[in-house]
Amino acid sequence: MSKTGDTAGEPVDILSGGQLSVLMLPTWARRSVMVALCIGVVGAAFEMYAIQAVLPDISKELNGQNLYLWPVIMFQIGHVFSVIVSGRLIDRFGAFKPLAVGVGLFAVGLTLAASSPTMITFLAARAVQGLGAGAMNIAVMVVIAEVYPEQQRSIMMTIFSFCYLGPAFVGPGVAAMIAAALDWRFVFWLIIPFLAVAAIIGVRPMEQLYRHRPHRGSSPGEVPVWVAIAGTAGMACLLAATQSVEHFNWSTVPLGLIGVATVGVAMHKMMPSGFWRVRRGMPSLMWVRLALAGAFTASISLLTQLLRSDRGYGSQEAAWALAVGAIGWASGTVLQSRPWLKLRRDQIIIIGSTFEAIAIAVMACFAASKAPAPNTFDRLVFLAIFALLLAGFGMGLSSASTSLALMTLSPPEAIGRNTSNLQVADGLGSAFVAGIANVMLSVLLNHNVTTAHTFGWIYGVNAVFALASALLAFRLGRVRNESSGWG
Repeated sequence: MSKTGDTAGEPVDILSGGQLSVLMLPTWARRSVMVALCIGVVGAAFEMYAIQAVLPDISKELNGQNLYLWPVIMFQIGHVFSVIVSGRLIDRFGAFKPLAVGVGLFAVGLTLAASSPTMITFLAARAVQGLGAGAMNIAVMVVIAEVYPEQQRSIMMTIFSFCYLGPAFVGPGVAAMIAAALDWRFVFWLIIPFLAVAAIIGVRPMEQLYRHRPHRGSSPGEVPVWVAIAGTAGMACLLAATQSVEHFNWSTVPLGLIGVATVGVAMHKMMPSGFWRVRRGMPSLMWVRLALAGAFTASISLLTQLLRSDRGYGSQEAAWALAVGAIGWASGTVLQSRPWLKLRRDQIIIIGSTFEAIAIAVMACFAASKAPAPNTFDRLVFLAIFALLLAGFGMGLSSASTSLALMTLSPPEAIGRNTSNLQVADGLGSAFVAGIANVMLSVLLNHNVTTAHTFGWIYGVNAVFALASALLAFRLGRVRNESSGWG
């Protein structure tokens, strides 16, 4: 791929029809695309973190306490369906139209959520938001792959990671302040201007960028629509089965089995050839991301409950603990983009996954340790802080690098489909490992296992998944690091 300069009218290399082609795109247009995408990512990420703070208020006002977790579930269901379908559409038409539709759907979902009179309406709004967010997420990754030269992609991943992680520091607190001063509905209303500004800035250059991209017909490897429906239905069954485990009855068992079988069929159709045999290259990359995301998501999702129920910390201290993990993630993301880092992408993924496995194992030791007596200093909290930093650091190294490895390994005509598959693997891994953690939490506590030992076992299982991602990364083969030209 040719070098791209910074002068106005400099040709920019993009991927088109499986071959490199050149489009005259001024520097201002490329920068406008970046700014618009960053604003959109910040708005979407803020909503994701903010809802954690206002969900109790929403469920109380809309009389939906018995559906407390379903706003999150509905968002994930919509997200999975959109990710699968958007990958198909992007390969055909490019990223511009699916991105525009995604922004529109996300705005509609925000409007519906802010004006919801009942919990059922709010759940429908969350599903629409998931549809929009899925299209936006896929399109952003594809734009990075298609618009920016290989040497700049890791830098763009770093920028977007900061846009995604920034709201983690302020989102819950700001949302709580808005809900207290105004109303929880304004948390959703106030995100819409972010999307409007992003659209105003980004529509013209994005339209110019994709104006001359030829439309492709269907390809032999294209994912059928029924696969998206089956995968979404299976995910819904799995989530429903694991979320209802607190009130366990045997009716949840066939529901979970149906979910596993349906997801298995969908994965067979979606994933690259050789996925179930863990072949080298792209199939192994999907497994790496599945195990990596699952271990981290399950560990972080239970962190607040661990600190508050077992160690006696308040909500503010638990929120700061999440911020520590975000700092580690941001640091790892920055490091993987440095041109002086003379490591291949597969090596960076192995190192990051190993760090995460070690960190979660340390968290298991912290969780299993005896809590200090009331009003005494918890010296082991420093061990937990170190583990959170290391886990976030490892995830920052590995998560960005798996996306960049996909861009290197994927043929141009399949970049949308493969990016979609990676996002599905991410979501499925998160749901699957978090579901296991939820089942263990319920079963062990119901059998009078101490809280400390329960969390210790859960984090131990999470550490095994993280270690599995490191071992699976050895199956990737040599993947060149385009940021440093190494490999």
